[in-house]
Formats: sequence, structure tokens, C-alpha cells
Amino acid sequence: MNVYHSVQPVASILVVDDEPSNIQILREAVRDMGEVYFATNGESALELIHARRPDVVLLDIEMPGMDGYAVCKAIKADPLVSDTAIIFVTSHESHLHELQALSYGGVDFVQKPFNVPIARARIQTHLSLQLKTRQLVQARRDLADVVTNIPAFVAHWNNHLVNCFCNDNAGHWFGVTAQAMNNKPLREILGENNFQAIQPHIDSALHGENPSFDMTFERNSNAPVYGQVSLIHRRGDNAEEGFLMLITDVTERKLAEIALFIEKERLHITLNSIGDAVIATDQNGIVSFVNPIAESLTGWLGSEALGKPIEQIMPLREGTIGYTLQNPIRLALKERRVVGMAMNCMLQSRAGDEFEVEDSAAPIYDHAGELTGAIIVFHDVSEARAMAIKMTHLANHDALTNLPNRMLLHDRTEQALHNAQRSGERVAMILLDIDHFKTINDSLGHSAGDEFLQKITQRLKHMLRAGDTISRQGGDEFIILLTEVNNIEQIGLFANRVLKTIAEPYWIGANRFDLSASLGISLYPDDSEDREALYRHADAAMYLAKREGRNRYHFFSAKIEDNIRARLLLEHHLRDALERGVFEVFYQPKIDSLTQAIVGAEALVRWRDPNGNLISPMDFIPLAEETGIIIPLGLMVLRRACMDAKTWHHAGFPIPVAINISAVQFSEDNFVDEVAKVLNESGIDFHQVEFEITEGILAKNIAKSSKTIAHLKELGLKIAIDDFGTGYSSLSYLKGFPLDVLKIDQSFIRDMIADPRDAAIVTAIIHMAKGLNLKLVAEGVETQQQADILLAQGCNVMQGFLYSRPVPYPVMTELLRNGISHSYNE
Repeated sequence: MNVYHSVQPVASILVVDDEPSNIQILREAVRDMGEVYFATNGESALELIHARRPDVVLLDIEMPGMDGYAVCKAIKADPLVSDTAIIFVTSHESHLHELQALSYGGVDFVQKPFNVPIARARIQTHLSLQLKTRQLVQARRDLADVVTNIPAFVAHWNNHLVNCFCNDNAGHWFGVTAQAMNNKPLREILGENNFQAIQPHIDSALHGENPSFDMTFERNSNAPVYGQVSLIHRRGDNAEEGFLMLITDVTERKLAEIALFIEKERLHITLNSIGDAVIATDQNGIVSFVNPIAESLTGWLGSEALGKPIEQIMPLREGTIGYTLQNPIRLALKERRVVGMAMNCMLQSRAGDEFEVEDSAAPIYDHAGELTGAIIVFHDVSEARAMAIKMTHLANHDALTNLPNRMLLHDRTEQALHNAQRSGERVAMILLDIDHFKTINDSLGHSAGDEFLQKITQRLKHMLRAGDTISRQGGDEFIILLTEVNNIEQIGLFANRVLKTIAEPYWIGANRFDLSASLGISLYPDDSEDREALYRHADAAMYLAKREGRNRYHFFSAKIEDNIRARLLLEHHLRDALERGVFEVFYQPKIDSLTQAIVGAEALVRWRDPNGNLISPMDFIPLAEETGIIIPLGLMVLRRACMDAKTWHHAGFPIPVAINISAVQFSEDNFVDEVAKVLNESGIDFHQVEFEITEGILAKNIAKSSKTIAHLKELGLKIAIDDFGTGYSSLSYLKGFPLDVLKIDQSFIRDMIADPRDAAIVTAIIHMAKGLNLKLVAEGVETQQQADILLAQGCNVMQGFLYSRPVPYPVMTELLRNGISHSYNE
């Protein structure tokens, strides 16, 4: 422990006398009282006084030259040494000398001859007084320095609230220096608002109290200052009555407190408004805070939960087996780290409800790093986990039928192939497509179509074994995956059962519907090595089943694979040919057999192979329709035919031109708009253009077909029914559609001479057309005998090899100029 000692200064004494003997006596008398100096005249005495600053001067009055009074007068006139104590030394006993000595500023006198003990006592007394005086002066100086430099406002105000003293020399607090503040009223210094705020406390101070309080001081030019104010009552003994005012600047502390309060309030609001539950505890796991979400989940109000152990407020258990789980708060406090909840954690509320919860707990430390408690943040994940399970199911299942979708089928197929590879058994994939399902959607609407798909799904699901899978790939396409297959006959029997199941009647309301399906089957490892090949081969086999008449199944074979590759190659060539513009338009003339004049022409698309040989339309038109290439191809034929016909019209041959329209073109929503655009671009007379449409196209969707035909007729086009008698012949639609021409199919013309039934059909068509006021065209006329019979029955417009094969534009132009000759029939 350190002890501080007060060091007493060494006293100094100056003896001034012109008699050395006196100096010697006095020197010996005061030697032990301090340092002793001497002088023998007034001038040297003044020099020593300025140099040594003695505490006491023993000054002889009677000295030659400058006497003692003169020296005393000079000392008292100098502010630097005027506080020096002067004791006069004299041999006179007259009271007059004593009074004079005191009037000059002397503090005492010593009588000659010297009485040493009395002299010592007098000198010692004044040394002590001088020391005390100097200590008091230093103390006052120190106090003044403290008051002046203390980081606080200190002022003395009298009971009239007028300033008597202030330490704010620079005017830092109120913009008024201490000197200018003197004798100024408090109201003027503080300003009215500050004064009104502090006045109640001033009244208390003037009544003898010592109030202490915090206050915000408003300042005109600066930000407000927060001060801690103390008012100390001062009684009026020797000092003027009033009070001391001490103001300490606590702005930083106050701002820190405000910031802390705002932060605590923000934290409080945040914890109460976030979507997660929050519970805080002390270092013993006793609950100290519960936010509203935690109240909702636990069933405990915050006021009820305070002071209770965390386990009582938040009991946790494992969700599967049900055993009690340790609350993460305990582990966070014990191991002093962030702790996550156990998987499958269940919270049981006060009312007995259970929630799946998750999140974590963490320890809380104070500024010194000491553990003060822990906090746990958690939320109800019951709905989220249920939704995750549902989303996982939806991601792997078809929304309409709830069957496995393509993604889940991929996984199950890979697993089935892997198992089959180990066991040596087969895996079969059956691709099932509902025949003509688009007709159902077009005629009944998609909601009815969805109902059909759901009914089909239920039927197929009942046919499967536990290890088999049925999947919907979209639209009306299903895939059945059969595992652990022992023989092919087993698959054939299953396929037949599927066809019979699909074929059973369907009832939508009171209406009965009959459906069929086409099935394609591929086998692992017989014809496929992996999942991709299994699907590709099943698709190829299904396509073949459709081509062979539908309502059947077909196994994949190498021949099918070759045909598919050839088909893909042909599709590639088709697109390439369209892009390069190598398709040609040929024309087959329509002849009036009475006059042998050309009365029209049918435009027909032709395609040459690289060797210049024509490819049969039967080889590429069906593929063009399946792939959609027929749409741009059909527009190309229409555009070319219109341009050629316009050229003929300008040359004096105003014959109409007929263009075949495919089902794919006709079903396009923008078909009429595209036709109008091409016709406008060509500049042809719309009445000279005729569209040939088959019966099957019209019958697919009578309402839509009727609307499309009406729009085409509004443009001025002629409508012909092509291949009449081979499809959905119906007097009702012949009557309902605004038709212009019937074309008798060549199959009836070809056999009309040899087969009386075909002859009867031709006769019936001719009579029906006349009754409906429709024009007739017989196509496929190859012999003169056929032409004569048709002419005799009233059908005089014909086309066929008897007159001309389809020919290129230049040849057709030549025919128009020179007439028909049999040179183009070869």
C-alpha cells in the first residue's frame, strides 16, 4: 500500500541589521528554525528578498542610509514579495515606534537588547502563520484551478437569482463567459425554456434543499446538451445567501442510454413480431422471456412462464418413438455453443397439442464474457413438412391421375432393369395410346376428356401386380412397366386383357362411349439394352399398331427399328427439301367430256429424289401430316397454284384451280387467316380458287368445320368434297355445309363396269348431287367406256389418265394452248 507524506517546506529567515553583533545573536537564536540569511543595509536586503523570498524578515529600524521603515515600505509596494512577514527590531520602547512599525506593514517587533526565548517565540509564531497563510493561498489557488478546469459548469447565484460567480470562462455552456455572466439574472443566461424547466428545483434549493436531477438544455445554435444538475443551498453567514449550481455534461452517457433503450425496444419489438417463437432463460435454464409466437405454440403466457424451468414450458419428445428429448437450452448452457434441435422433434403444448418444431439454441454472454443465460428460437414446421411430402409426391406423380410421372417411371425402370440383370428375368414396357382421343377433347371438351382418363386409370390400376408400375406421360399416353416377366406369352395375354378392359363401355352421364387403344411392347433384354431403348422401341411398336388399324398390340422387332430409322431420315429430307424449295407443283386437268375442253386443274405437290425421280406422295404426305410439315408445305402449294393460275388468267385461260387441304391444315386455328394472306399476296380472283376437302375432315368436328367452311365461303372460295363415298357419307352434312362440288372417288369409277354395286353407287351419287344442285367431278377415269357411262348418266366433268396425268406447269400451259392430246397419258 502506498502512503503519501506531506513535505513541509524549509522556512527561510532574513536578518537585516547594521550591527554584526545583533546579526550574530539573532542568527544563533533562529538557526534551528530554517535557513538564515543576513544583510547589513537596506539595498542589499531588498536584493536578497527578491532573490530568496524569505518567510520572515527581522528588520532593524535604525540603519544608516535606507532605514527599516523605508525597506518595509519598498517590500510592501512590490506585489511579488508584499506577503513577506516583517518583524521590526528596535531598541526604543516608545509605543509610537510600535504603532509606526505596524502602520508600515510590520507584523511584530523584537526589543533590543534581545530576550532570546521571547524573540524565538515571536519569530516561530510568525513563521507558522506565514506557512499557514501560504498553505491557505495554495489551497485557494488549487481550488480555483479545480473549479476553473473541472469538466462541469459551476456557478453561484444569490437568492435574487443573480450570478455571483461562474467557472465557465470560455462561455462553453450557454454562450456567455464567466466575466460577462457576473451580475446577470439566471433567466437571461439559461433562456426561458431552460429556466422554466429548472425553476421548481431552484425553489427547493432556496428553501434549504439540495436537489439533484437530469435535464436537457436547449441551445439555439447547437444540439441540445444533457446535463446532470445539482443545486446546493448556501446560507448567508459571511457569504451572500443563495445556491451553488453544478452541471455535469452527461450527453454521451445519455445518448448511449437512449441508443441502448432504442436498441432494446427494437429488439423487443423484433422478438415480438417475428414469425419464430423465442424463449430466453437465465444461466440456470429458468425462463426470463417468452414472445407471442412462443406463447401461442407452448400455450403459456409470458407472465405465467417467467421463473419456471424451460422443460416445463417447452417439453420436447422424439416424434416417432415418443421418448423425452433434452431441451437444447440445457446443452447450450452446458457446452456454451449453438445447439440445433434433434430431427423429428415434437413440442407438446400446455393444452396437449403437438407441433413439429425445429431450429436452435445459443448461449448469451455479458460484456465481460460471462455466461448469463441462453435463448432458443424455433418454429412450427408441421405444415412445411406436410407440404414438402406433398410436393415430393406431386413432383413424381401426374396431377390428374395421381399415377407416377415420367421422372418416377425413369427411376423405377432403372431399378427394374438392375434387378432383372441380376435375376435373369425379363422386363416389359407397354406404351398405350388411346385411339382418336383428340376427337373426344374436341367434341366433348377437356373436362370430359379428363374424366375419361381418370376412369381408364382406375381400370388399368386394378390389372397390375404389386411390383408393376403404370405411368401417365401426358395427354392420353400411358406406360405400363411389367417386372419379373417369365415368358412372352404372359405379356401377350396381359396386352389382350388391357385391350378388352379399355374397350368396355364408358358412361358419362346417360351417354355411352366406346374406346380402343393401341399398344406397343418392348422387352429387356430381348430387344432393348437400356431404359432409353426400351421406351423408344415400345413407341415404335405402338406406332406400327396404329398404322395397322389400331385397337391392337404389337411387339417391337428389328424391322420396326429399320422402318423408324427410314422414317426419321425421310422426315429430315422433307424438312431439307422444304427449306431448299425443291418441291414442285403439278397440275391434272379437269375435262368437259362433251367439248374436250379444259375446265379446271387440280394442283398436286411432287418431290424428286437427288436422281430426278419422282417420289410417290403416298410415301411422304402422311409423314408430312404427322410431323406438321404439311402446314408450310400446303401454304407453298397454295401460293404457287394461285400464282400459276393468275398467269393463265392473264394469258386468256380463266380456269379455276383446285388445291387439296389436309386435316392438319384445316384444324389450325389461323388456317383461314393464312389462306386469306396468301390469296391477297397472289392477287388472284378468289372465286377462281377451289379447296378440295375430304369427308373425314368435316366429320371430326362438325361445329368447327362448319364455322371454317363459312369463313372460306365468305372469302369467295369454292368448296369441293374429295373422295366422296369412301368416308363418313352423310346427307345431313351435305345439306348443312355450303358445298359446291362432289368428286366421285376413283375406287368406284375403276370397278363400275365390272361390279354392279359400284355402278349403282356412282349412279346414286350423280342423282344425289343433281338433287342438291352440286357440280360433279369424276376422278380416276382411265377408259373411254367409263367416260361414256358417266356422260350418259349426266356427269360430264372428269379427270384421269384417259385425258392426262398430272403434269408440270409448262406442260399444263401447253395443254391450255393446244388442247388435250393423248401424248400426256403415258
